[in-house]
Amino acid sequence: MTKLFLRLTTFASVTLAGLLPVSVRAMDMALADNIVTLSGPVLDGDLAKFQDALAAQPGITTVVLKNSYGGDAAAGYRIGELIREKGLTTVVSGYCVSSCSRMFLGGKVRLFSDDQGLSGTYVGFHGHYRSNGQLNRQSVERMGLYEWIIKFSDGKADPALVQRWVAIERNTGMVAFMHPQTRLWGEARTFFCDGREARRPQGCEGLPVKALDLGVLTDLTLWRRPG
Repeated sequence: MTKLFLRLTTFASVTLAGLLPVSVRAMDMALADNIVTLSGPVLDGDLAKFQDALAAQPGITTVVLKNSYGGDAAAGYRIGELIREKGLTTVVSGYCVSSCSRMFLGGKVRLFSDDQGLSGTYVGFHGHYRSNGQLNRQSVERMGLYEWIIKFSDGKADPALVQRWVAIERNTGMVAFMHPQTRLWGEARTFFCDGREARRPQGCEGLPVKALDLGVLTDLTLWRRPG
């Protein structure tokens, strides 16, 4: 298997979802045959790096999003839109939150992987936030987050729930979707977190809705890396 690794070393002073240190590295992009794996924080400039990755390996069919708390909002939107334009499959491996979740929703086919264990695998959605971690309502409205989510969920997202999650006050909050096969106590596999919980997402309010029904996932098949 031929592998090409693109390590992005851009640095910026940003805080991602209140969970990463101030000085962070841009996304790592690893290419292997028809798969590109994106991991880490999303920063301005990552769209161009992603476009370069697609140009370097035109046969890419699958984008694996691995352990990212997100970051730059605009980059997340644009990468998600490019993924949809190219008709690519997206896969969550581990956690994918904030702008990463919009990249995931760009997939024509959207799947989860269990390569890191389903109990630690989820996609988390919320609004846009200021540097102090508080909701930036103007940015949510200006960038059309609500409408974007409805469109890229193929019209399946529950409007009331989307309105609720784009208005979460803290950047540590989210609506987190887990795979229905995840072994947990209780029936909920979708959780609403306001950001104050000690254990997220599993310590948050359980919701009865399911990722497949709301267009977060398009298929319940667990993706596994070839070979």
